[in-house]
Amino acid sequence: MLKLENIHVNYGQFEVLRGISLEIHEGEIVALLGSNGAGKSTTINTIMGLTQLREGDILFNGESIKDLRTHERVQKGIVVCPEGRKLFPHMSVYDNLLIGSYSPHARAKRAENLDLCFQLFPKLYERRNQAARTMSGGEQQMCAIARALMSDPKILMLDEPSLGLAPVIVQKIFDTLVEINKKGLTILLVEQNVMASLEIASRGYIIETGENIINGEAQEMLHSEDVKKAYLGI
Repeated sequence: MLKLENIHVNYGQFEVLRGISLEIHEGEIVALLGSNGAGKSTTINTIMGLTQLREGDILFNGESIKDLRTHERVQKGIVVCPEGRKLFPHMSVYDNLLIGSYSPHARAKRAENLDLCFQLFPKLYERRNQAARTMSGGEQQMCAIARALMSDPKILMLDEPSLGLAPVIVQKIFDTLVEINKKGLTILLVEQNVMASLEIASRGYIIETGENIINGEAQEMLHSEDVKKAYLGI
């Protein structure tokens, strides 16, 4: 469904991504893992067209999208839930969700997707008229994911959804991602939380300093001695 071929990206003279390649098949949860500064968010931004590609190609359903603008990629069904949530803090939960459905395609399915979001996150329905800034961190993350779902994505990319959240909330978020995936949505999960991500993923990629280091089946990676020593502290 989504394929990155030998991606190179620079920030000025500094090479941030040095030949990243990955594949995501329809219906999968794929984890993109690595420490802070490894290039995970840059990879996401490059897929979305927010960072200029110096070399390589990005294919979506077999079609190169490297020359498309960001809104054109969204219209094709590539949607990101950004790191740090990026909600409109003084707007209500309900209005934040509506903003997610701005495209003509998503607007046509607004009512259906709104029902889905409230089913997945009942707390958002309770707080639908509340300003987003007044909710807890976990509730704000739920709102950010729901806003992304309102765009009616074919593939949903999540950038560090567990960041700053208590373990019990992280588990709830990840359980919901599994539920969303079971409904047919393909997911790219970008995380520092290696163990929790691999537990729900089909496959995983680990990158360091902008390069592919390890990739494979998620369960095999969980039992890999190299992964245990380098990323799980075992």
